[in-house]
Amino acid sequence: MKKNLNRYVLTEEIYTLLKTHILNHEIAPGEKINIDQLARNLEVSNIPIREALSRLAAEGLVDTVPFKGMFVAKMSLQELDEMFEIRMELECLSIRKAVHSIPASQLEQLQREMEEFPRSDLSSGEQRIQVIAQMNESLHGLILNHCGNQSLKSLIESYIEKIQRYLALYQKDLNAQLIQDEWEEHMRIVEFLTVRDQQSAEQALKQHLENSYKRTRAFFV
Repeated sequence: MKKNLNRYVLTEEIYTLLKTHILNHEIAPGEKINIDQLARNLEVSNIPIREALSRLAAEGLVDTVPFKGMFVAKMSLQELDEMFEIRMELECLSIRKAVHSIPASQLEQLQREMEEFPRSDLSSGEQRIQVIAQMNESLHGLILNHCGNQSLKSLIESYIEKIQRYLALYQKDLNAQLIQDEWEEHMRIVEFLTVRDQQSAEQALKQHLENSYKRTRAFFV
């Protein structure tokens, strides 16, 4: 970890930094977190680091083992299964709540943005996973911003982040066909949102999440 924070850094900044490193596997699953070393690297006391780690523990990204310390949470097939099961139910609720609330101008803008996303000639797994993340933010983010329920929005965002952690582990295996499949599924949802077809939009979203689940699970087994 680079020493890129000043000595007066806030807990929020440390939290964001550590979370990014965990989600990107710069701190590996199961790795022990050396709080004293972090404090020296970041030139801060242990207190804001412990506060940041407590937040990450509450989100399920850090485990506390009595008498041993704090560790980056391990990844498992069971966790992946459970996260997708919950995410599917919550996102179907969110799209039902948002379908009539998203301004037409924003849907038109989203469609233009989606048309510009590259789906081939991406040289690295990092680029490919970035495109998937951008597509997810553009569509799923728009739906969540108009679902009218902040608690629902926050819950779904937390699951999306943790699922992204699984994709990041296998970014080298992502291929152009997967990007194309993701793009087509997203565009289908956008088309139904544009005509305010709630039932079809929800079904398209559910199908997309089921497909995404199968693709992600295939990397892990």
